[in-house]
Amino acid sequence: MTRPLLLGFAAVLVATCAAAAGPVTAAPRGLVTADLARQAPPPGGPAPAVVDGLTDVGYQLSRRAAAPDGNWVMSPLSIACAFAMARAGAGGETAAQLDRIFHFPPAGTHEAFNALDRQLAPDGGPLRIANALWAQPGLPIGKPFLRTLAEQYGSGVRTVDFRSPGATEAIDAWVREQTNGRIRKLFDRLDPDTKAVLANAIYFKADWRTAFLSTDPGASFTRPDGSTVKAPMMNQVASLAYAEGPGWRAVEVPYKTGDYAMWVLLPEPSGGAPLDLLAPDTLAAVGKGLRPAFVDMTMPKWEFDASFDLLAVMRELGFTAVGDFSGINPHLYLGQAVHRATITVDEEGTEAAAVTGMAMPVSAGPRPEVTFRADRPFAFAIMHTPTRTPAFIGTVTDPTA
Repeated sequence: MTRPLLLGFAAVLVATCAAAAGPVTAAPRGLVTADLARQAPPPGGPAPAVVDGLTDVGYQLSRRAAAPDGNWVMSPLSIACAFAMARAGAGGETAAQLDRIFHFPPAGTHEAFNALDRQLAPDGGPLRIANALWAQPGLPIGKPFLRTLAEQYGSGVRTVDFRSPGATEAIDAWVREQTNGRIRKLFDRLDPDTKAVLANAIYFKADWRTAFLSTDPGASFTRPDGSTVKAPMMNQVASLAYAEGPGWRAVEVPYKTGDYAMWVLLPEPSGGAPLDLLAPDTLAAVGKGLRPAFVDMTMPKWEFDASFDLLAVMRELGFTAVGDFSGINPHLYLGQAVHRATITVDEEGTEAAAVTGMAMPVSAGPRPEVTFRADRPFAFAIMHTPTRTPAFIGTVTDPTA
């Protein structure tokens, strides 16, 4: 069965996951990962489990973040990759909640994402995936975490001073480079206490196998409230894959390169909202039901983007333990998480990009259990603690005297 990779609202980019993996490349240069090469993933493994998990979390996030009657685009793949990297440094309840929300398998999560990356984004394919870590100079980072990032995600660590404006500029420059300029920035504002940032970027560009013809620059398109708007429409008549089920119909429109296609899912007039068709069960039914058919296919051109506070929506899914990333650094917590995505669809094909970023400040520590304010006369003793020997003792009655 074809497994879905969500990149749209009522339109879904689907990878049929070719088995060939891309070549092993050296990890980018970093603090301690300069000599660690990305590992070739082992055969088999739990990659289907992580695909099922990111498909479900994509739908759950969309239900909470998308405006019911608005355009919507996001990349569950980008979000899952970013949180999988964070999971490599998570512990305790933080790790348990991430496993529950993303359905990460008990073992082999990072190897599975490594394998999935190679299947989805081989060299020369229409999809590119990039991962990155930035850290404050001097911040101690767990070596096992850095090894996992280098060997399984192809990422080293870059040092940047988050107290300077150059930090945001460096991160945004990476975002622009990895998304071919489609996304210009990651954070609207970066917390000045940030000490580390994890990011994933995805870029997709492919032409249709059969180009559409522009048919009507101002055809009528009915909006959710029943009103109409004039929209540019395009058409192709071709042999495509078609499926239908209770309350919906779907067409698979293939791209020229790679094992990718767009699923266009259309609810029946009496059916539910388009967003409902992104439910994992419905996508599975589409994959099982697709059959060759000669289709007269008409749809509009579109271009829009979306962004949202990912951490706020993750809290709605039950991710509340944001403080245990001890595998990265014992003092870090997740302070910000954002997601941005954009898509353009026209007669020639599709261009889409997404970026997910997580900013981690240093925790202020637990709330004090005792308040001790020496603002009146007190005594002191300089002690050798093993033997309890007082080397100096004294009192302070007027510190200004």
